[in-house]
Amino acid sequence: MNSPKFAKFDIFRVFYKVVKGHEFDAYIILPKNVSSGKHPVVVKFHGAFLITGTSLFAGWYPQWALDYCLLHSAIIVTPDYRLMPECSGLDVLEDISDFWKWLRKDLQNHLSKLKPGVEADLSRLLVHGGSAGGYLSIQSGLSQPVGFIKAVIATYPVIDWESKYFTEASKKIVQGSPILPASVVENHLKSMQPGMIITSAEPPWRVDLCLSSLQQGRIGEFFGTDERLLPLNRLDKVIDMPYILIFHGRDDSAVPIEGSYKFVEKARERFWDDKILLHVEPGDHGFDAVATLETPWLKEGLKHVTKQWLGEIKA
Repeated sequence: MNSPKFAKFDIFRVFYKVVKGHEFDAYIILPKNVSSGKHPVVVKFHGAFLITGTSLFAGWYPQWALDYCLLHSAIIVTPDYRLMPECSGLDVLEDISDFWKWLRKDLQNHLSKLKPGVEADLSRLLVHGGSAGGYLSIQSGLSQPVGFIKAVIATYPVIDWESKYFTEASKKIVQGSPILPASVVENHLKSMQPGMIITSAEPPWRVDLCLSSLQQGRIGEFFGTDERLLPLNRLDKVIDMPYILIFHGRDDSAVPIEGSYKFVEKARERFWDDKILLHVEPGDHGFDAVATLETPWLKEGLKHVTKQWLGEIKA
């Protein structure tokens, strides 16, 4: 929250639900000196394999995304959610579903108290997330009422959770990280208390757990196999979807690009080509960290998003 990245914003902590006395945080992020009137809304989901991370961890919040919101004077809302392995993938989706209910019902009530005169224009709603946050963004786009979400930006999203990459042990070198022993995961599982709820973990806390779970092929086990969890299955059941922009690094060592290829191919079979765009750049996970709104590939991609989100071409 004290990062220079957020220097142009005011940040307010609220909570969108309570489970066993545990408050589930959401943060409302407003441009400083935001004017009265209606403003478009951006919902941002953080990533890290649903095992670590927190909404306001600046290291994983790309500067271009904040600048894009400033450009359009958007209200950002970013929720925390339960983290595995203390929960399952279905628990996470339950949290996200509850968050969306809260957003529709209670966001404006909070805004009216925090910044009287500022209104959330939910008719102009964009969802954005990276990695596992990209997964949650796509899942939201496929599960919320048709037309509610106008566009989705999913950066290097985790889509194919059934891939052997997530379900089988192998020597996975993620951005030069070391191979960690299986005991990292086993010791954590032994230390867990029944009913424990973890909704926020600022790195480096639990990063070793995340890496070891990936290397040992345990992520798929923690996540689950229910078909509701899988975007590739959801595509078979939806009647429409919002515009989706995916960008993915060709050399991604954390989330193989093949999942994005599969999703885009299937989405184009079900819907029109103009409903989804995949942009591939050389680079590893998080390659967009150095991008700006003037980076050609990003500028071009955001033009399409802006048109769907706001009905404007300006990016």
